[in-house]
Amino acid sequence: MNEETAPHLPVILDVQRAPFRDAEPDVTRPGVAVVLATGSGELILHEPGHRRSLWAGRKVRLRYEVDVREHQLTFRLLVPSTDDLAAFRVTVEVRLRVDDPVLLVRRGIRDAADAVALPLRYYVSGVTREFAIEQSGEAERALHDWFGSQAHSGDLDEGVGLTVRATGFVVRLSEEAEQELRPRWGGLEPTRYTDVRFPPVSVGRTPTGIGFPLDDKFGSVHGGGSQGFPASGVPSSEVPQPWRLVAELVDQTSPGQILPLHVQLAPGADGAGVPLRAFLVAPGGTRLTVTIHAPGLASLGPLQQEVTLTPGRNSDVLLFRLKAGSPGLHTVTVRAFRDGTYLGEVRCQVSVEPGSATRDGQPRVAVLSSLDANDGEITLQVLKGDSPGTYSFQLLGSTSYAPELIRMRAGDPSGPTERIYQELRAMASRSQAGGTADAARARDRLRSLGVQLWAAAVPEEVRRQFWAEAGRVGAVTILGEHDAVPWELMYPLDGSQEGDGFLAEWLPIVRQAYGQERVPELSLDRATFVVPPRSPAEAAQEVAALRARLGAAVLDGGVLSHGTALTSLINDGLSGLLHFACHNAFGGAGSKVEMDDGPFDPLDLAYASQARALGRTQPLVFFNACRSAGEIDWFSQHLGWAQQFLQAGAGAFVGTLWAVRSDSALEFADAFYGDLVGAGEPLGRASLRARQAIRDRDGDPTWLAYAVYGSPGTRVTTTTTTVVGQGDFA
Repeated sequence: MNEETAPHLPVILDVQRAPFRDAEPDVTRPGVAVVLATGSGELILHEPGHRRSLWAGRKVRLRYEVDVREHQLTFRLLVPSTDDLAAFRVTVEVRLRVDDPVLLVRRGIRDAADAVALPLRYYVSGVTREFAIEQSGEAERALHDWFGSQAHSGDLDEGVGLTVRATGFVVRLSEEAEQELRPRWGGLEPTRYTDVRFPPVSVGRTPTGIGFPLDDKFGSVHGGGSQGFPASGVPSSEVPQPWRLVAELVDQTSPGQILPLHVQLAPGADGAGVPLRAFLVAPGGTRLTVTIHAPGLASLGPLQQEVTLTPGRNSDVLLFRLKAGSPGLHTVTVRAFRDGTYLGEVRCQVSVEPGSATRDGQPRVAVLSSLDANDGEITLQVLKGDSPGTYSFQLLGSTSYAPELIRMRAGDPSGPTERIYQELRAMASRSQAGGTADAARARDRLRSLGVQLWAAAVPEEVRRQFWAEAGRVGAVTILGEHDAVPWELMYPLDGSQEGDGFLAEWLPIVRQAYGQERVPELSLDRATFVVPPRSPAEAAQEVAALRARLGAAVLDGGVLSHGTALTSLINDGLSGLLHFACHNAFGGAGSKVEMDDGPFDPLDLAYASQARALGRTQPLVFFNACRSAGEIDWFSQHLGWAQQFLQAGAGAFVGTLWAVRSDSALEFADAFYGDLVGAGEPLGRASLRARQAIRDRDGDPTWLAYAVYGSPGTRVTTTTTTVVGQGDFA
């Protein structure tokens, strides 16, 4: 018996592309609204009685039919009790209708029941987890009281265009809970509570009742009202709220002084610093891990602490104690994690000079785009130590482990890493000659390189921690010194413990740059291609294939071959997708692309990087060129395509670690976009499936060459796609 079921309710009944089957695009029928999409992307609602002049004279590209009738749905949910191993089975009767067809189309909601299910589960779980499994009757009454008694005011306008009414609740025990309780009751059946039908409870844009307009990202479920959490931990309608992450440190001192670093999260949009975007805090509180990295300063206590957030209240102030050491300007980085998901960071600087008076610094604030944790994600934080060749590794997942120090056997890892890249480049070149024996030999060689990397570069204790988490891992994020080793090439193996191959063919693996904002969704409204002269012969074929793959839902931004035009477009804040199909020369002198009007290199992105020119549009940048994810040193600062584009505000970046075959690069890109855009897979899953699609081709290692920067749960939207929020990799 399936104890948990969710209904389906398609609300976008039909989508037509011009020319339309009907004589006019605004023909309507009872219970159906028509939304017209113009060539410029504008959405126009047409209902019976509207004048045609609302859209006349505009080029209508798409016609959506939206169901605006009221529907009755039944949800059956398995939700927690106070014992996480014993669950309640809750039946919820829900009425809903579309009240804003334009917003629904803009958000890409195809199935209204899917949009309702996640927030409904969240709020029901927030109530039931306060009750023991023997208290199913009390839990049922609490659901009625909570949904029926809370009130809110104001027109909530940040949902997806749905009004929802919960009309009744029935709470039973799950089958496992019944089996657990039966021995306590002498083998008798547990008491069955009779079905209760409570008065309708409003959920949505209604004058009374508890409101949660449904956000398609479910990064926030926005409510109104002014009440905070009751003492019982039952969520109120003000769960989502803006927050500020604040760190305070002196900005000047002398050697030997003790420096207190204070860290706090504070709710509300007002106050010092920049407010964080609204996010969801669990009814019983949300626990974060806060870490600090302070090279050049001595730590007099732990480098990580935990803090619990509760709605409407400042968090406790975390105190980290540091001691000033050698003179100079030192940077202290404070990072926040939820489970294994990196949320963001804030940086403070302190100048240490002999004889200097200690002077207070201004509060520093970071913007966290979301507090949602990606389910099953673990983060490996890698930091350079104070001594040359030393690194700190810290694994953060369901357990936040202590950092482990390691000294690379070769000191600076760049030398061995460069030799690995040279071998892989030669392997890619040889693979074009073909041969079954050569392919098998290449696979064995790749595996040997991966196993050796795993054993030599990852501390033994961190490897043990990884295997302890492996059964729960859904994605791996590498945060920190990305060029220390080629993480995608690692092959986890310790005695009898072995995964499903290379880390990058077993799990989604992404990289996260420090300071990079987590982006729940990328808007691919248009695609612009860069194909300079002397690009490989496959470049034009790649552009044609990707245009066909992206389809009419993504506007064509054209092909660029001049660096001046490309720089101008980036500085003006390009949107959507920027795809490079070209050769990229990489060497000690730097990385560059030869455009029609001269070389284009990462330094040309300095203005965009410093101005955060892409911060508003957050495009996806795919640099399908040789060695586009590598970095070079430039005035002691790492400078590369990924670092520069991400610093400029790109939402995600995809590049290669070594020279790759052009035909394999085309196939990877086609498979990647097919899953990311066509199938709606999240970023991590799309990259994993693209690797799997081209692996073991004649011994070609190209499938392991791609480095993906971003959040594994990020999805894309076009004018015709539905977005599912972060936290879902499957």
